[in-house]
Amino acid sequence: MTIDLALTDLLTLSDSGRWHRAACRGDPNHEAWFPYPSQDFEYARRICAGCPLLAGCTEYAARTGQSGVWGGREYDRGRVIRE
Repeated sequence: MTIDLALTDLLTLSDSGRWHRAACRGDPNHEAWFPYPSQDFEYARRICAGCPLLAGCTEYAARTGQSGVWGGREYDRGRVIRE
């Protein structure tokens, strides 16, 4: 299954003011941001590590119930499941 959305496509317009600076913006490796439980997500963690929005990203994921890799952590419906 291929996910054809960029991370910024998942954000609501009201929250997108600074997301144009996100290190993951436009990343073509979509599957890396939504890994299977048995997959490592080192690629996404590495991208997140250098992002100026790291703290805001993790807060957004928790506050809005996101799933996938946000701010270098993997979330399931807003709860951290892997760091």
